[in-house]
Amino acid sequence: MFLPIAIGQILASAETLSLQGEFDDDGYLRGVSAQQYPPGSLRHRLGRVLDHRRTPKVLAGVTLAAATGLALARGHRKAQITAAAVIGVCNRLSEIRTPYGRDGADQMTAVITQYRTLTALMADPRVSDDLFLRAVNFQAGLSYAVSGISKAFGSSWVQGDALPEVLRTEAYGRGPAAEILRRHPRLCRALTIGTVAWEASFPLVYLLPRAHASHALSAVKLFHVGVAATMELPRFVWGFVGSHGAVGHVLDTRGRRRTFEKTVLGIAGGVTLASALIAREKRTIAEQRRLGPKGVSRLRSGSGDIEYAVDHPTGGPDHSRPVVVLECGLGQSLDSWEWVAERLSLDHTVVRYHRSGYGFTTSRASSGDLLDAVLDEVGAKGEIVVVTHSIGSLSAASYVRDPRFADRTRRLVIVDGTDPELLAADRSDRRRFGTFVQAQVHTLFAAVTGVYQWAPNAVERQAGYTPDTQYSHVQFVFSPKNIVNSVREYRAVRTDGALADLGAVASVLVIASGENAEQQAALAQKIGAGVEVVDGSAHRSIIGYRQHAEKVEDAIRRFMDAE
Repeated sequence: MFLPIAIGQILASAETLSLQGEFDDDGYLRGVSAQQYPPGSLRHRLGRVLDHRRTPKVLAGVTLAAATGLALARGHRKAQITAAAVIGVCNRLSEIRTPYGRDGADQMTAVITQYRTLTALMADPRVSDDLFLRAVNFQAGLSYAVSGISKAFGSSWVQGDALPEVLRTEAYGRGPAAEILRRHPRLCRALTIGTVAWEASFPLVYLLPRAHASHALSAVKLFHVGVAATMELPRFVWGFVGSHGAVGHVLDTRGRRRTFEKTVLGIAGGVTLASALIAREKRTIAEQRRLGPKGVSRLRSGSGDIEYAVDHPTGGPDHSRPVVVLECGLGQSLDSWEWVAERLSLDHTVVRYHRSGYGFTTSRASSGDLLDAVLDEVGAKGEIVVVTHSIGSLSAASYVRDPRFADRTRRLVIVDGTDPELLAADRSDRRRFGTFVQAQVHTLFAAVTGVYQWAPNAVERQAGYTPDTQYSHVQFVFSPKNIVNSVREYRAVRTDGALADLGAVASVLVIASGENAEQQAALAQKIGAGVEVVDGSAHRSIIGYRQHAEKVEDAIRRFMDAE
């Protein structure tokens, strides 16, 4: 197992020692570790030493000696452990000095050397070696499977475009093997898709008979050799091939009752199940709160239920003022409008509702039909002002010229709205649509497993509602049903003629977030609307943070009060 690692490190060290100016202060491999610490501090001084242009060659020389010792120390356990520890330390210092330029083989080598060092602390050599090999095996299997699964959700891989794109780059497309593959695009696409298939299915090797498993590992070795030859990366193969020794050990010891792999999978499965159950309970609590005395209302209609909320001014509805309708963004809850609704409802009736499939809205009716039913239920017969966020602008486009709303909708406000032309282009482009689906699948995974409860997520980072509302909003966004429904809406929402429908409203205002100001200005120009920008805001935080939402509300109010 250590012989391939030793060979790879010998080649890497020789390559480093042969380089000339790349480690200078103006070279592309210059040291950057001292930059993150205040000048004069101990860490800064140590970083300056590490960043010195001669340091990489010193580390390479030490690594070369340790790797040579590792190659010669077959059968000498202590010598192997010492050499692995030295290599691991040198590689880690090199990574701190220059934290880029490392590939997967480098990372696997680091895992192997560090695991060997840690497991050496165990007193029993047999237990130590077994744990080391099983830990490396687990890492290897996980690395292959996760890599394949990640590629499966990347449109460039499943469509066979990734490898051809890599081979068109100057860095990886100069070799003779790359030239041959470029001349055979069908073979190149087949290899790309085949890579996804075999990496994702790598764990099946543990179910094969030993002889067949050996053949499968030999095929994987040939794959790495092929990648190294095609991209002219002679070091690429060694780190991964080194891990195959650990895989072989596990294949030879299958059937043991208690193993590292079974323990890890059992713990991971238990933790994941507990996390998923906790997340499910939290979503149930959030739904119960939404139906509480201060929560939403449900309208029973012939086509199903409609979830909505209505906020009246303190003194009751003022029929001399228009009713404000708030359209939610893709996959967002009506709670996302909390700050805007709170201020507008001081003197306007504010209506929010969930479109088809979201929350408690089971009706499959169109947005126009749903809104018409809600407005009729709350007794809103006069003028309405429609305010939309994100893809809600296309929901509004579907009904603003409907005879039921055309004469009532004289003002439309689009908050960081979706440009129908850009959405149509994204949906027709396989790569962009694949990227969207990949993001939704990741969100769905976080929702089902409950990972979002423990890891930072964009929903919470870009929202700061009151505690109850924040809780409800986060659980809504991470509801598996709502995530799946958001994909359905993204694919189904109409874009043809949407610009003309939005532009047909007598008076339109676009309120842009700081991050999308240029894009929103282009949308406003297409529909003949005015533009205001909320500086410092992002797509969600423009209504999620109170300070931004207040600026949005102020712009809406001035727009409504204008002649």
